[in-house]
Amino acid sequence: MHVLRRLLVLLVSGAAVAAAALMSFGLLTPEARTPTLEVPAGGPLPIPPLAADADDIAGFNAPPVALAPPGGAIVETNVIRIPRPELPEGPRRVGIQVGHWKIDELPKEFGERLPTQTGSSWGGVTEVEVSLDVAQRIAALLEARGLAVDILPATVEPGYVADAFVALHSDDDGVGEKSGFKMAVGRRRGSYDQALLDAVREPYAAATGLDWDAEGITSNMTGYYAWNWSRYQYALSPFTPGVIVEMGFLSNASDRAFMTQHAEVIASAIAEGVVRFLDAYPRDKLFGQDLVIQRSRFRTPTASPLPSASPSP
Repeated sequence: MHVLRRLLVLLVSGAAVAAAALMSFGLLTPEARTPTLEVPAGGPLPIPPLAADADDIAGFNAPPVALAPPGGAIVETNVIRIPRPELPEGPRRVGIQVGHWKIDELPKEFGERLPTQTGSSWGGVTEVEVSLDVAQRIAALLEARGLAVDILPATVEPGYVADAFVALHSDDDGVGEKSGFKMAVGRRRGSYDQALLDAVREPYAAATGLDWDAEGITSNMTGYYAWNWSRYQYALSPFTPGVIVEMGFLSNASDRAFMTQHAEVIASAIAEGVVRFLDAYPRDKLFGQDLVIQRSRFRTPTASPLPSASPSP
């Protein structure tokens, strides 16, 4: 698998270089560049990852090129087209990920560093136990409304498809001074992630009374591995709307007390936001069209070179 991927990278890269050379001599016209290239799942896309991704994963294992998600991709002259998945059947489905839970079981494609990120621990309370408690409460509330719910560990199955996905985390400033919550969505995804964030943020702020920590939103949140389909195969489908929620600062005594003593308030607020989102966006809207991404969004990295890929599991 490792050798095949590198061979595909060389072939695609060679074709791109040859095309560039031909165009420079006027031997390849725009009309001659219109045929599409179908890339199978896990195959390299003829474009490098976003420059920001290089910073996000510094020290992490990652392939040196963007990868097609499960279901493959179609490379056109100016865009990358991700074919929409089949319309899911059955009740609306929601994935609730417990941040860092069973992270030591992450597949080999994530390398060695990420599986060591076990989450925060303050005052005898761990991030995993807080998130798991909230996740179970959210699941009970949503299932009571007839929704299907998956409580997920750190590992997400390849191309996981759901009507909504919420990753639960708690922050840590190392000194116990900062307070507040924040949420973020990923890059190069469908059109509805921001709508999910907006739907969850309003009831969360109202119910918890916590301040919005806008300055604390980092590239590690916007580049969260679970929805980074162009880098990893074990990631959400790009069509699954997803949001990462830092529920508060576990390192802050007040935030920690609220998260542990009023978990039902947090769960109720997130569940309400998810239901608002699902009511506003039916399945035929979420999964109704191919995802089309301008190739210019996959710009050449300006940071240090990305590390080489290791064999897939």
